Amino acid sequence: MRVAHIVPTDRIAWLLLRRRLTQLMAAGCEIHLLCGRAPDSGAADGVDYESGLEALGIKLTYLPFEREISPWSDARTSAALYAALRRGNYDIIHTHNPKAGLLGPPIAQLAGVRQVVHTVHGFLFHDRTKGLYHAAALAAERWTAFWSDHLLFQSEEDLAYATAHHFKEEDRLHLVGNGVDISYFDPAANPQARAQRRHELGWSDEDLVVGTVGRVVEEKGYLEFFDMAGRLARINDRVRFLVVGLFEPEQSDAVDPYALARDHGVEDRCQILQGRSDMPALYAAMDVFVLASHREGLSKSLLEATAMSRAAVTCDIRGCREIVVEGQTGLLVPMRDAAALQVAVSTLLEDKDLRRGMGAAGRQRVAEHYTESIVAKRLLEIYKNLDW
Repeated sequence: MRVAHIVPTDRIAWLLLRRRLTQLMAAGCEIHLLCGRAPDSGAADGVDYESGLEALGIKLTYLPFEREISPWSDARTSAALYAALRRGNYDIIHTHNPKAGLLGPPIAQLAGVRQVVHTVHGFLFHDRTKGLYHAAALAAERWTAFWSDHLLFQSEEDLAYATAHHFKEEDRLHLVGNGVDISYFDPAANPQARAQRRHELGWSDEDLVVGTVGRVVEEKGYLEFFDMAGRLARINDRVRFLVVGLFEPEQSDAVDPYALARDHGVEDRCQILQGRSDMPALYAAMDVFVLASHREGLSKSLLEATAMSRAAVTCDIRGCREIVVEGQTGLLVPMRDAAALQVAVSTLLEDKDLRRGMGAAGRQRVAEHYTESIVAKRLLEIYKNLDW
């Protein structure tokens, strides 16, 4: 099968999809990638995503993608995408992320692609959205569903919502899930990583490290994370904070983590990193992983941290509560509640045995339900069973 995946940036493909795409290629798929170029892609202080993806055997075509709505740029992208699809003679077009879902499926249908599928990486609306924003977000999701032949879901709750609200016929809605490579994210693979990274960061084994990983935007819960950090720092001298961020200053909800650290009085206790390729070691350096996100499908960073046997605190929202089992692999708190976040993190920091037990249970859960091989197998079966 000749499959083109459409994503807004090469960075997203590198960080979220590359291991899955290599498994599909190993199973016999010819994989192409149609995407925009991330701001840090190939920059002097950035990452050469293009060379990395091409080295894996993935064929790239760059388009003038903008992640947010931009009428002139979107028109250019649509024209370039239509031309690329007409040239490509693809069997399947597979879109990811909201912007690719808005543009890709209708253009693929116009270009005569045989099968058009879209993965919902998390609905644009979350548990507490309402009013005009909710209506607009729901309309965007229904637009994508209308033009797609099949919808794939990372989250079981998102799938249930789409089924109950008749996004498409039930046999065109599928669970694909999300996963990580548990041989790569394995705390036993490098037992010295924790001590080594802490030493490099200027921290000792006695320090208590609370970490988060993700795009540095408001919806990922950074405001609540730093509010929690400030509260925790005032009552615990041993606590330290590790932020591994993906900076997206072009986004309308981008935040400045350095300013937030200063505002909450933790800049001398906080390390803010970006562009790292040693994520297993950085997760190993943490005692507790926090994801205060407002909206998720199935969070990649939450799966990675859990695979590394880190006890997690996250919001009680769709997707996150599928990964974290309350009281068994971590703790769930209400969204946008920094005080509750601080209480939950404190509970774990004060009980080393509880952290370790939850961490071990979390890794076992990931190994059973959320591996890249499980997701790739599901995806390949979906491809094979399309209406050829």
